[in-house]
Amino acid sequence: MLNIDDTIAAVSTATVPAGTAGRSIIRICGPDVFDVLKKTVTTSESIQRNHITSCVVHVDTDLDIDGWLYAFFQPHSYTGQDLAELHLDACGAVIETILEKLYQSVRPASPGEFTQRAFLNGKMDLTQAEAVAEIVSAANTTQLAAAERLLHGRFSDTIALLRSRIIDLLGHLEAGLDFSEEDIVFISTADALKEVDSIRQQLADLLDGSIRCERIIDMDSVGLAGVPNAGKSRLLNALLGHSRSIVSGIEATTRDVLTGLLQLEQTDCVLFDCAGLLDESRQNTRINQLSHEASLAALNTAAIVLFCIDAGKQDCKAERQMRQQITAETVLFVMTQIDTVPPEQMARQQAHLQSLFNAEFLPTSAATEEGLEPLKKRIQAELLRLRSADAEYESRHMINQRHEQKLAEAIKLLDEAGKEIKAESTEIAAMLLRQGYERLGGLETEDISETILDDIFSRFCIGK
Repeated sequence: MLNIDDTIAAVSTATVPAGTAGRSIIRICGPDVFDVLKKTVTTSESIQRNHITSCVVHVDTDLDIDGWLYAFFQPHSYTGQDLAELHLDACGAVIETILEKLYQSVRPASPGEFTQRAFLNGKMDLTQAEAVAEIVSAANTTQLAAAERLLHGRFSDTIALLRSRIIDLLGHLEAGLDFSEEDIVFISTADALKEVDSIRQQLADLLDGSIRCERIIDMDSVGLAGVPNAGKSRLLNALLGHSRSIVSGIEATTRDVLTGLLQLEQTDCVLFDCAGLLDESRQNTRINQLSHEASLAALNTAAIVLFCIDAGKQDCKAERQMRQQITAETVLFVMTQIDTVPPEQMARQQAHLQSLFNAEFLPTSAATEEGLEPLKKRIQAELLRLRSADAEYESRHMINQRHEQKLAEAIKLLDEAGKEIKAESTEIAAMLLRQGYERLGGLETEDISETILDDIFSRFCIGK
């Protein structure tokens, strides 16, 4: 494990794109923070506890830049140690030069090292530390809200209460062992068994009723469906803003599932295009059949399907057959290539398609970009609706794989403890209860090996 008494530094904000300037935050933590800063920074006033002051950073002999210095003295800081942040508006090259100067006196921070110090110094428990990583990696507002609930300690508070009940029960059982020769009953077998069953059931409810963080961290997928040459590839490229899929007038050009990150105002999603769906008469080769099956499998697991139909299409028999095979919960119907339809015919053609499918159609053109922004807004609205409609995200605990494993182990130990209490093997029951208590302690701060800590914090970004 790294030495937490070293003074460390890192940029804690996103990298400024080349050729641009932006706000960057350099975070410095450790016992020598303010001595190190004196070599590089001149402040307008003396540095005070939990104070913001304007400053000048001496980048080079011929370059000074203005900034703001945020000072936090131990123990009233994020890490529990002396900590400072330099807030600077500068290009990436200038930030790198400042870091190089600082690294002459301090060590570069490792991924997650600031949060690791916060954990080791008792500023947060391990579950809350993991929540910081979830906040940083959140791809939408739902993920962010879930991670914030984890950070605020709801899960930890529940675990602490159950551990307290285990300790109380353990105290009664061990007192009975200590005074076994006396005519004193600290807790009856029936009451002890009832309490074990109650704690075990609450743990089981917590495990069964919680949502895995991984379930909501994965971005929603939005798939483009349609028959070959429905304009899906052009639409994919237009929505992404770059060429991700080959566009060709030859049918069935797309064979594999092609994906890209679609960034919307309030959320991100994975947009994907796959081979065009085929009617039965065209699944005449094994390759075509496998391609069709793979496309359906991908589409039917998507959060949203964009069902694409060429705006000029009249006979939609194949499309109507394909629509029956798509079982995704949310399907948006999209008219593609509307630039190929004369304006005076558009309203009639849109009404024709809406009548055939009994659904609203969103008109788009990849060539002119007409209708793309309304389509993006509709996709975003549907994604947010799907999230908000799932009330479980508002009330249930969020857990990750480590939490799930610890809960399962504790439940098993309490099951065994209940059996031993029933058999009046109090000493063995007490041992099992203590092990269950320790397993749950591993969710917070106790009994955590250095290897596990290193693994958890290695998943963080540098600067967090």
